[in-house]
Amino acid sequence: TNLINKMGIYLAAPNKEKHSEDKTSGKMRAGASGMQGWRVNMEDAHIAEFNIAEDTHIFGVFDGHGGKEVALYVEKHFVEELQKNASFQKKDYETALTQTFLRMDDLLQTPEGKKELIRIKSGDEDAKNDYQTDSFAGCTACVVLIAGKKIYCANAGDSRCIIYSNKKAEALSNDHKPDLDEERRRVEKAGGYIVDGRINGNLNLSRAIGDLEYKKNTDLQPGEQLISAVPEIRVRDFTDQDELMVVGCDGIWECLTNQEIAEFLASRVQDGKPASKAVEELLDKIVAPDTSTGVGCDNMTCILVQLK
Repeated sequence: TNLINKMGIYLAAPNKEKHSEDKTSGKMRAGASGMQGWRVNMEDAHIAEFNIAEDTHIFGVFDGHGGKEVALYVEKHFVEELQKNASFQKKDYETALTQTFLRMDDLLQTPEGKKELIRIKSGDEDAKNDYQTDSFAGCTACVVLIAGKKIYCANAGDSRCIIYSNKKAEALSNDHKPDLDEERRRVEKAGGYIVDGRINGNLNLSRAIGDLEYKKNTDLQPGEQLISAVPEIRVRDFTDQDELMVVGCDGIWECLTNQEIAEFLASRVQDGKPASKAVEELLDKIVAPDTSTGVGCDNMTCILVQLK
């Protein structure tokens, strides 16, 4: 049985089964875990890969909405497209990240991309091409590249990255909500409106990959559309004080402050726990006991990177 309330459709009890992984490279360790929680479907995806080029590592969370297919498509193709990118090969990482975010939107609109979305959506490798003509799904993308002594955080949407440095949590990304001045200006200039924090009364975030029906105005550049896939990029030096990095979908951050999450995870890995186990404990801590408030009821995916 599913419970329906003003926040949407929920399961009768949360699905707390977790899908976790741990990876190591030199002194760095990464652990990720995802949990469906109260939602009827799991629509998150993530990447955590060391050494996609020399001394270059990538971590990203993709929080799907309207379906899982765009998030899973981006999870599958993002790293390969980034590695092929000419700017990436020249170590111009800001340009490469922006181009790869936009490349995802381009690929989703190719005949092969559309077929793959339909296959993912229907869960059937042999899905008939006419199963559904278009996908209306999208996903947020918060992608962090650690290249040598620099950290590049590229974000579109309301997933988030923080660094825990010198015992303080510092946000590396900005949540793209329609009510932010810069986002509202773009939406209104593109002919849209915002009501109850939702673009055209529908989407409650203003940047995402996919959501192609919001990007159909051929007179506008990708960065000018109602929903933009252009990421906001922050660059930061990687210092000896940096202890942990956390990348998570919005379901992680709505329950505790950045500082609380960082301290919770830091205390767990100091005891020698694998990073993924620390994340699993966090998910169990923040999943809601019931759906009355809607907080703690989202899909939850989180990556913890131990930087030293």
